[in-house]
Amino acid sequence: MNNLREMSYTTLGRTGLRVSVAGLGCGGFSRLGQGHGSSVAQSIDVVRAALNAGVNFLDTAEHYRTEDIVGQALKPSERD
Repeated sequence: MNNLREMSYTTLGRTGLRVSVAGLGCGGFSRLGQGHGSSVAQSIDVVRAALNAGVNFLDTAEHYRTEDIVGQALKPSERD
């Protein structure tokens, strides 16, 4: 039984972009699990699980050092 609710979306400011109300932070101490010893494959799985749940708002920056992981997770998907 799946207890997850459907993802809600909102418009981002005046941009017209529809973004999920839940986002995935790709930095911080965890850095998608990299700060806790997770493998790159496990971190990619975290991003893909968020995408599969309907998250389309990913907070990433060069300083987080997770852009390659996010890119690998997004690579097989169709996106704007």
